[in-house]
Amino acid sequence: MKHNRKFAQNCRRFTLAVIWVFSSTCIVGDETRVLRIGSPGDPQTLDPHRYTLNLEEHILKDMFLGLTAMDAKGSIVPGSAKSWQTSSDGLTWTFHLRENYWSDGTPVRAEDFVFSLRRLLAPETAAPLAFFLYVLENARDVNSGVKQPSELGVSAPDDATLVMQLEKPFPYLPERLFYPTGFPLPAHVVKEYGRDWVKPENWVSNGAYQLADWKPQQAVALTKNPHFFDHEHVAIDRVEYVPVADSLASFHRYLADELDIIGDFPAGELESLRKSHAEHVHLSPLLSTMYLVFNVSTSQFTDARVREALALAIDRQKLTQHILRSGEIPNASIVPPIVEGYSSLIETEGANLEQSRALLKEAGFGKENPLKLTLRYVTGAENKRVYVAIAAMWQELGVDVTLHHAELKVHFSDLGAGEFEVAQAGWFGEGNPEHYIELLWSKIGGINYGRYESADFDRLLEEAKNTVDSIERASILQQAEALALRDFPVVPLYSVTIRSLVNPRISGWYPNPRNSHAVRYMSLN
Repeated sequence: MKHNRKFAQNCRRFTLAVIWVFSSTCIVGDETRVLRIGSPGDPQTLDPHRYTLNLEEHILKDMFLGLTAMDAKGSIVPGSAKSWQTSSDGLTWTFHLRENYWSDGTPVRAEDFVFSLRRLLAPETAAPLAFFLYVLENARDVNSGVKQPSELGVSAPDDATLVMQLEKPFPYLPERLFYPTGFPLPAHVVKEYGRDWVKPENWVSNGAYQLADWKPQQAVALTKNPHFFDHEHVAIDRVEYVPVADSLASFHRYLADELDIIGDFPAGELESLRKSHAEHVHLSPLLSTMYLVFNVSTSQFTDARVREALALAIDRQKLTQHILRSGEIPNASIVPPIVEGYSSLIETEGANLEQSRALLKEAGFGKENPLKLTLRYVTGAENKRVYVAIAAMWQELGVDVTLHHAELKVHFSDLGAGEFEVAQAGWFGEGNPEHYIELLWSKIGGINYGRYESADFDRLLEEAKNTVDSIERASILQQAEALALRDFPVVPLYSVTIRSLVNPRISGWYPNPRNSHAVRYMSLN
């Protein structure tokens, strides 16, 4: 059996190599349909348990099918699970799996989900987003090494049934499970190859596409999975995610017909594009928050008065209306304003330089002893304008600001390691307030970049997590957010509006607040 598998892999390597060589245009021969998507950078990993970047998430969602999924318009729909039930106390979830196969033809079984979830939470995996599924019974103790992975609250009574036992009620579970952290992994492949299972020659996945090749700085190439349950309705044969770190370069490559879809372009081009390429332009508010995070362990920012002074000096209206100018929504809450069923207690107000100066003076900073800091942001022309503007606002207070930029993956690697003073950060994706507020939870791990801790905030957040009623839960979350933001560990700035260019010959692409665009729903006309 193993000999046959090796033979098949060798044949696949040769086939994929041939496809790569002859796929530099949209049509290979006269039949292969290739979609080229601009990506803001190279992925650091394609292991669903080790990913952290939004660009990695987009690629992984094309290759895997979690228990739940997104349809073409961003609504939650059944994925690998065709249906599910919840117990009256909200603690037991039972998922019934559809018939589906891995890309090597092996059936996907409930035990594959058990294997994957145990691997996610195992401490040796060091999954940076393991906390996404801390809702599972014993998950935190498993992740910290106190309990064994076998004690995780997940089981497979049979091949088609998966049971999840939760630590606390979590009504947002279907939304949480379409992230890569909830994807199944091919246990038979991971056990055979270990960390090398992600290499193209070893790759196996259960989504509409499989990994064909990955050439850094060139493209991540995907081809159709012939064993996907809905294979007959997947129209595009090949997808190439092309890394283009700069939005201006991406824009020019789109105009040169080198890319079919880009998820960003310079805001200054919007008006001319509306005249010249009206059918290509799509704007959509995103479930997102862009914010500044302070490293509260550094000497400048242990004093909350300093953090507050810098927060009060920022004019959000100026950033969104005069710098970005493409529909971004100024927001002083860490929760996006388009999240339904939640109304923040934090009001978005203008800058107050007088109060900022007074606070800095109280904290011991002034002309004779200016506050000095380094503001970090992600490389890009638009980002540069935003963070130069913020630096100028702080310089009005007499603050000595040094700007530092780095590529996306380097920037967030530094944040995760705590190697910054104040920096750009962002969070995307879910339509529930807890997803954003828990960024300030002391128990959440490295994604709490600034290492903020507040016993009172933690207590309120955990009270909300124990509350089944959604209205009462939201009310407690409001209190928790207000309490934390009075400490100014972060400065929420705005919610993003996605500016996309999509070639009109593509159908099945729809703007949506999650910016979810699975290629399986698209076709090339």
